[in-house]
Amino acid sequence: MRRIEERFSQSFQVWRIQLPREAVEQRRRGKIVEAGWTIWYLFGSDDSGEYLDYYSSHRMTNDSHVRIYADGRVVGLESLWEMRTSSDDPDEDARLKDEFWAHNERVARMLEEKGFGLRGDEHGSAIVRRGLLESRESNRRIRRIDEHGDD
Repeated sequence: MRRIEERFSQSFQVWRIQLPREAVEQRRRGKIVEAGWTIWYLFGSDDSGEYLDYYSSHRMTNDSHVRIYADGRVVGLESLWEMRTSSDDPDEDARLKDEFWAHNERVARMLEEKGFGLRGDEHGSAIVRRGLLESRESNRRIRRIDEHGDD
């Protein structure tokens, strides 16, 4: 677990964010909301050994979904796409838009199943980001609120 803690701490060194000692000792899932970050994490194991998975969100950078194995190996996992490719060709642009939303909706479901879904105690920027990115419908709802204010 020492290598997992070291790798995690290196990723958030600037903000002095570390995994809670008791969470590591008990291999307990949790969430860190600190310094503008929301970081969901859980411990698990597979054929390659013990690992920590975390999903991090901050308004100043892209979301990250990472697995750190006990040997220190780091594997990138799927995260929400924040931008999409567009095209001047309307048919191609529609296809690209559908691809973007299909990816994000699939990843959002996976995050929820993993226990990394929103519960309301996250940093405000993480809540807004998810609302804009997790599905077409959530994006539409947020856009309507923006257009109509607090009616």
